[in-house]
Amino acid sequence: MPKDEFDSEDPMELNAMGVLTSEDTTEPMTECFIEEFMRLGYNDKQILALFRNPHYTGLNMVLQNRGEAFVRDAISEVFARWGRQVAWRTAIPCATETRITNEE
Repeated sequence: MPKDEFDSEDPMELNAMGVLTSEDTTEPMTECFIEEFMRLGYNDKQILALFRNPHYTGLNMVLQNRGEAFVRDAISEVFARWGRQVAWRTAIPCATETRITNEE
């Protein structure tokens, strides 16, 4: 069977599963995501881009529920633990943001 075909009977096929908990696991989950991608060689901007990508469901859920400031702070904290500096530019507008200007 070719590798690109999904086989529902294959026990080695990767499947994601959500688990409901009574506690909020957003912070440790976020730290885990960030550390994993950082250790794979992603930089801070690339990791932030993953959080903005709706195809990365877990990461994007954190961004939607907690906001970009939470994600940036988490990225900065995890990188600092590993002795890496993060220097954010002032404000990076999201694609969905609109700016209102007063032009007369």
